[in-house]
Order: sequence, then structure tokens, then C-alpha cells
Amino acid sequence: MRKNSGSQPPAQLSPESLVENAARDAGFSLVGIANASPSRRSNSEFERWIREGKHGGMSYLSGGARKRQNPGLLLDGAKSVVSVAVNYYSRVKEEWNHQAAADGRGRVAFYAHGRDYHSVLSQMLGGLEQRLKGLFPGLRTRAVVDTEPISERDFALQAGIAWLGKNTCVISPAYGSWIVLGELFTNLALQPGTPLESLCGTCTKCIDSCPTGALDENLLDSNKCIAYLTIEKRGEIEPEFHEAIDGNLFGCDECQRVCPYNREPRESRVFGGDDRNAVTSMRIGDLLGLSDDGLRKLARGTAMERCKPGGIRRNAKIVAANRA
Repeated sequence: MRKNSGSQPPAQLSPESLVENAARDAGFSLVGIANASPSRRSNSEFERWIREGKHGGMSYLSGGARKRQNPGLLLDGAKSVVSVAVNYYSRVKEEWNHQAAADGRGRVAFYAHGRDYHSVLSQMLGGLEQRLKGLFPGLRTRAVVDTEPISERDFALQAGIAWLGKNTCVISPAYGSWIVLGELFTNLALQPGTPLESLCGTCTKCIDSCPTGALDENLLDSNKCIAYLTIEKRGEIEPEFHEAIDGNLFGCDECQRVCPYNREPRESRVFGGDDRNAVTSMRIGDLLGLSDDGLRKLARGTAMERCKPGGIRRNAKIVAANRA
């Protein structure tokens, strides 16, 4: 990524520097610029992943090929993508999850401990849009946070804010993989960043640690992934995975927890440790005693809404049986 030395007056800053400075002012941890068209390799690999059924029951992923290949369907005249990321790590969350195994609560993936990142990043991107429209007359934009079938990881890689880990998470030198991504499509013609070289080397800690063997190098089989099983899967979870789920009530951080680039994470300035949804505080037995309305109320405004009451209850039953 380009770095501003601070010696240039604002009038002499390049359009790319103006965009990146505006993104940092909006609170984003990372920012870079990519071409609006995803790479052919990314599209090809994704299509092969779908053909092989690695997407599990997420049938909606197979229907967005046209938008993935043609960003003009998202924003007419799209030329560049501002790829942004926010660090969501908190040591308090990590300590909280470690305690969960001993005090009867279920583990919840770090990203879901607090406010739903979709709404947080959407609001931040809205602020970035306003900043940029004040700098670039005639600017048109389209903000996306997991809401459209785009290659968000590929844009992050192109922009040079992260590389692709063997666990299929993007990894930042500064924040590890404890980041969530967002994109701002724009009609500005901006110079893209320089992709980072992967620093994973021969390390396979993430692959070796996966409780269900869902990982191959840079390839995830969602059918076996605990995050998929406990969040996206509808209906019952196959009994063969129950023991591996252990105490994971929602999601799984194991492949990130063991990553060497997550050993010394930075505290988030956006998602604080005290920003915790009520489900993470409840013991499994108490969760199982709640009605659907009660579970909806607890999960409201968090990423756990995705799971729906039936999914939370299903997961809680598995965690309770594992601890019996």
C-alpha cells in the first residue's frame, strides 16, 4: 500500500492517498485499493468449489456468478474497489471463551460477541462515502458488507491489505486474521495496491488443528466446518460431528487461534471487550429453557441472529450432551 510521509500538503496528495486517509479517518484498521473486476483465477476457483459441493447447503452462493464477474451490475461504471477491514479482536473475549468450558457456557466465535459487524461496517462505509463525495465531485459509490456475491477476499488480496491463509482466512501482518472485510465500489479510476506475498510458508498449524478435518491448503469443505455446521446449516447436524463440536455454541475460532500471526493481536478500537451479546453470558441449561421469542431477543443486533432460535437451540443441545 502507498504510505503518506506527511510532508505533502493535502492539495498535492494523490487520489489514492486521499481515499486511504479518508478511510482511516472513518475508523478502518486497514484500507487498500483494487481493480473492480475480480481475478479470473478467483472466479475459476470459486466455481470449482461450488461444483465439488464444498459450499454445503449454502445454495445462495451458486446463484451470483453474473455479479461476481461483472461489477457493473452492482455499480454502473465501477472501476475501483476500496477494500477495508476492521480489527475485531479483544483479549477480554478470548478470556471469556476460555472460561466457557468450565462454567457451563458455550463458546461463541469472537466476531459474534458484540454488535453485528454487518451493521457496524455499513455505518462506517456510509461515513467514508460522505467523506469521499466531499473530495471527489460526481463520485458514485456502492457499499457492500457480505450482502452481494462478490469476491471480497480477492479484492483484499489485490489491494494488498492481506494474504490468503491456508485456513482460507485473509491474514494481515498487523492484525492477523481477526478482521472483517468491507468494500466500497466506486467509479473513480484509482491505482490498485500491490498484493502481499504469503508468509504462511510450510506452516500447517491451522490445517492440523481443525477438529473435523475440514481444511486442505487454501480449501475449506464447508460440509465439515464447525462454523458452517453451527451457523449456516439448517436442520439437524450429523451425529458424526457432535463430539468435535465440543463446546462451540456458535462458530469456531480454532484454526485462527493456532495461527502464528494471531499470537500478538492488537485490541480493537471498534469492537470492545465489554461489547458482548447476552447469549455469551448464559449457561447452556438456561438457554435451553428459553422460548423462540426469548432467544430472538437475546440475539437481536448480533451476528447470532443468522442462526435463528432453532439453530441456537440445536447447537445448545449438542454442547449440553458433550458436557453431560
